[in-house]
Amino acid sequence: MLSPGNPYVLPSTLVAAGAYLAATLLTDASILVRIGILVLLAGVVPIVLNRVLGGSPAGTAAEEGAEEPPEA
Repeated sequence: MLSPGNPYVLPSTLVAAGAYLAATLLTDASILVRIGILVLLAGVVPIVLNRVLGGSPAGTAAEEGAEEPPEA
């Protein structure tokens, strides 16, 4: 799910970093709340978006470089 073939990982990570910095600077949220926001936005959201919007299937990036064994 969190593979290079998932196009939502980089944007989600950038948004998560911005949200973490905003939560740090603008609120008195505890470190656990800030890390929870970071994990949710950077870890869960790309997987959900990939499944809902039909991105690349799991393992596609790993399988692209693999060749089929020749049939005997």
